[in-house]
Formats: sequence, C-alpha cells, structure tokens
Amino acid sequence: MRTFVAIIVVGLLAAPSTARADEGTHRFIKVVVGAGALVAGAAVMATSSQTTTVNSVAGTTEMSTFSKSQLITGAAVAGVGGIVLWDGLRDHDRDRSRPVTQVIMSAGKASGLFIRRIW
Repeated sequence: MRTFVAIIVVGLLAAPSTARADEGTHRFIKVVVGAGALVAGAAVMATSSQTTTVNSVAGTTEMSTFSKSQLITGAAVAGVGGIVLWDGLRDHDRDRSRPVTQVIMSAGKASGLFIRRIW
C-alpha cells in the first residue's frame, strides 16, 4: 500500500507544469488530476479496513484489521483531489477585477488600523 501511495505522490509531483498552458488545457489537466486524486484517495480509504476469514479445525473465525493512518491519508488525498477538481470545473470570470484588500493605518485624532476589502 505504501508503494501505491508513493507512486501517486510521485505522479502528482512529476506532472507537467500548467502555468504556460492555455485556459482549456489548464482546466482539462486540473480536472484529470483532481479526478485521479479523488479516485485514488477513495480507494485508499476503502482498503483501510479489511476482514479475513480463517478456517481451522476448531471452526471459522473472522479477523479484522483497521488502519487509521491509511484512512486519514486517503481522506486527505481525496480532499485535495476534490478541491483541484472543483477548481478545474468552475467558471473563472476573467473579465472582473480581482478583489483587493487594503490595510490602512492612520495617526492623529482618528488613529487606528483599518482593513478595507474592495470588490
């Protein structure tokens, strides 16, 4: 299982940079990588608990194992994949200017620190 997670991490880190790609290619890569990470995280979470049936002369017993760290790792990978997938699917409005946050300090009678967000 560690090998599987290592392959996924190396694959995500070795993915080609999308900084210079056009908008369509950039969104497509985000959707593919996000969906892949979401599926991989769900698969890791699904295998975090396993039940094994042991047949012996005395009878049949079931042994159960649970890996909390594997569950958390799978949830983290699936969560990041979901965020990347959502960002690839949402419509980025390039016409509007981005919001700006201003921090203003004033001195004198009306001294203080003011934070203003302009949309």
